Order: sequence, then C-alpha cells, then structure tokens
Amino acid sequence: MVTEAASDGRTFIKALKAAESLLEKRIEEINAINVFPVPDGDTGINMYLTLQSATAAVANLSTSSAAEVSAKVARGALLGARGNSGVILSQILRGIARGLEMKERFSSAEFAHALHCASETAYRAVTNPTEGTILTVIREASEVAAQQAARGANLKQMMTKVAANARDTVKRTPELLPKLKEAGVVDAGGKGLFYIFVGMKHAITQTAGRAGSRRTSTQKAETAAETGSYGFDVQFLIEGKDMPIETIRERINGMAESVLVVGDPGLIRVHAHTPNPQAVLDYGATFGTLQDINLENMDEQVKKQQKRKPDRK
Repeated sequence: MVTEAASDGRTFIKALKAAESLLEKRIEEINAINVFPVPDGDTGINMYLTLQSATAAVANLSTSSAAEVSAKVARGALLGARGNSGVILSQILRGIARGLEMKERFSSAEFAHALHCASETAYRAVTNPTEGTILTVIREASEVAAQQAARGANLKQMMTKVAANARDTVKRTPELLPKLKEAGVVDAGGKGLFYIFVGMKHAITQTAGRAGSRRTSTQKAETAAETGSYGFDVQFLIEGKDMPIETIRERINGMAESVLVVGDPGLIRVHAHTPNPQAVLDYGATFGTLQDINLENMDEQVKKQQKRKPDRK
C-alpha cells in the first residue's frame, strides 16, 4: 500500500499548474461546445485565463502553507476571472481556500472538506443555480471526495475517484439541462472542471507514486508516455441480473487502469484503460449482454493532440 505523503501548499500549486497545462490544451474543444448560458464560444479561454491568473498569483511565493497558498490562489482567480465560467471557477477556488484556512498541511479528509466548501461557495455565488452545469460537477465531486475520505482513502485515491466521477457527471449534463441535449453537447464549464480535476489528479498521483516502494499505476502510465503505448480506452454496458458489482470492479481493477465500474445489479457501466480490451470485454460478457461498446485508441488520440500545439502561452 502506498503511504500518503504529506500535502501542503506546494502540493496544491503543483496540482493547479498541471490542471492549467491540461486545460490550455483543451481550450478550443471547450469553446466549441459552449452553448449555456450564452453560446458565445469562450468558456474554454475564460476558464483557462482565470486559472492562469490563479497560478500566477503564487508563482514566486516562498511559503508552503496550504492556507496562505490557497488564499493567494483564490484572490488571483478572483482578480483574473473572465466570464460566467471563470467567475464560478474563482468561487470554487475561494471555497477550497475557505476549507484550508489555518492549515499548514492537509489530509485527504481535509481536502474533501475543502471541496465541500468549494461546492457551497459556488452555489451561493449563483442567483439561480442550474443543474447540468459546472455546479453539478463540483457538488458531485465533493460528495465522492467525502465518501472516499470516510473510507480512509489517501489523496491519490480520492482524486482518482473525483476525476472519474467528474467525467461521468459531465456525460450526464445533457439529461439535466435540456438546452445541452438539444444542441447535442455536454456542459462546457463542467467539462472544463473535469479537465482541471484530471490535471490535479495526474500531479498528485505522480507525487504519491514516488512516495511508494512498489511500481504504481502512475509509474505504469509514465512508462506508457515514454514508450508511446497508452493502450485503449474501453467503455461498455453490461445488462444482466443480480450482477456482483464489487466483484466485477475488483477483478477489472486487476486487469486495467483508470477503472470505473458503476451501476446496479441489473445494469453496469464499465470504463477502463488497458492494452488488452478484449480480455476486459470477455470478462464482462460472462455476466450478461454487452451494449454500447466504445473502444478508443489512446495512442492515436495522443498523436492528434501533439499535432494541435496551442498558440497561447
């Protein structure tokens, strides 16, 4: 088991910088799906500029205090907030700072509390909160974080679950907000926050991986980056009867990375990263009928992304 490393302001800065880097690569993607509240195609750039302002505020900060760093981040975000999505993002960061007040370091449970504060602060900032937006993503992320903290998860485990849950929440936004469903897109702000969580997760899992003595899933991912072999993103539904969700989750966790197995005994959604998707599919098929099978070659995705070098700095 990987022992949780102490987390402080430097951990938070590293996580936000990784989030900023990933978000920059996704600006145009997020802009393109921006239809709510106004279809002005600027959610991606607004969220990126807001986060850039937040990280710039701590670029030369010498302290490692979580309280001081998060307070500076929140102020930087507020000063540089752009557009509706940027303002809400600034309030999410403000809530995190509120949750980390008076703390030099923070545990996973304390960061879960900070995410809860982030959700509360973001909702309070909006006069008429609308579900199916970035608000839903931060609220559900904070709920998953609290569940993970109650189970004794470390920060690495928690953020892995938070990112996975955010992905699922974003996918559901069209069902919560008719305007998105009509346009055939997910919520842009919610997807931006998902990428922020993914970036944070990457930074935190790398830190946690170095703290352990065994080869971790993060180290496997780093090796994949060096060799160019990321494998496949495999997703599917299993329709069956009285399916043992926990058993299926545990088994697939041993076969793949970035595993998410959710649903109920009659219908289960599986998501995983693996070089051998057929093995995962064959295992899933032993429990019922497979539906909605989606395989994506992540190596090809990475190549395409590398060709799309963003002009913004």
